Amino acid sequence: MERYVSKVNITRVLRTIYLTHGLSRVEIARILDINKSTVSKIVSFLEELGIVETAAVGEAGPTGGRRPLHLRIRADWGCVMGLEIQTEAFTVVGVNLQGEVFFSHTEPLDLRTVSLVDAFIGIVDRFRPSLENTGMPILGIGVGLPGFVDPVRGVLCASMPFEQYEEINFVREARERLGIQVPVLVDNDANCGCWGELAFRHSSRPGNFIFVLGEHRKHTIAMDNHRIMALGLGLVLNGQVHHGETFSAGEFRSILYKEDQVNQFSISDDQARQFLQNSRVNEMIVDELARHIAFLVNILNLRKVVIGGPIEVLADQIQKAVRNHAQTNWAYPQKVDFEMEVSRLGERAVAYGAAGMYLERLIRIPSVETGTEATAAVGIDLLPQVGQQNQLVRR
Repeated sequence: MERYVSKVNITRVLRTIYLTHGLSRVEIARILDINKSTVSKIVSFLEELGIVETAAVGEAGPTGGRRPLHLRIRADWGCVMGLEIQTEAFTVVGVNLQGEVFFSHTEPLDLRTVSLVDAFIGIVDRFRPSLENTGMPILGIGVGLPGFVDPVRGVLCASMPFEQYEEINFVREARERLGIQVPVLVDNDANCGCWGELAFRHSSRPGNFIFVLGEHRKHTIAMDNHRIMALGLGLVLNGQVHHGETFSAGEFRSILYKEDQVNQFSISDDQARQFLQNSRVNEMIVDELARHIAFLVNILNLRKVVIGGPIEVLADQIQKAVRNHAQTNWAYPQKVDFEMEVSRLGERAVAYGAAGMYLERLIRIPSVETGTEATAAVGIDLLPQVGQQNQLVRR
């Protein structure tokens, strides 16, 4: 038997255990169509790393024999730091490998006095001890930012909220100065909402959905007098977060938008400032937003709509309006069938999803293709411990 095991198969086994807890080696071999002895070798390797453990001992079959050992990811083997940086505040969370938040903190941040990368370094240096004092080493850091983000290169391409229109090589600059050898991943804030839905849903992962992120914040870092509702959309199509050709997918401005306004809707800026304070303004925003969501639900045949951020307080109104507009604009007799949910972590949804982005990359099957996408580390290459045991693995 070959001494080495491919990283592709190791990641496939790790992914299967992560998504479906309690499987035995025999069940994994059957699901993946891999020889049982190969699966056993991979599981032994993952157990040596400590990331996989036996969850329970199953019952023997009708003919007797050895009882199967059920496997699971060890929740406390390591943790992920998730971070959202916005125009006037940041949120940082610590998440274990089962998706449980064990640490959370939010506070104001003034990016007029400190650069984005400097702010990031300061946050990591400040909160890293709090996470690692739990005994779980940080395996990776995920960051959600507003604007166009290229997650493969780790670049913030442009951000109106940050008043930044030239590229910032965020990941490269951050890693050069951070001083710790862990992966740093970055994506758009609404896309991070999508990552959270994918990473922590396990066996019930939705394949086609939209994440609607609505936050009440300063429009840009310099505009103190324009604290309004900012809206972004994240799309998942066929199980993949959709970024678009220039990474601008999900950037929202209403088709009814009026020129020379700051807010994204057809209402006046004076009205927009009253969001969440004036019920009539809330109704106008909800109706206009619902029309756009319903259009996308019908056009793309989406199966789910997830509402995240402070806009969750209007979730019932949004749900009713979206369903009404989706059905009104549907030409067939069948009812438009889709689910609507509220994100599980409210204002922490972006930071939580940023942590989920790392876990999604960890269980992503390495590509055999060439090019930029293939060069981004995925699968067990994201685990620094693997390099210490590379005598077992090959490409």
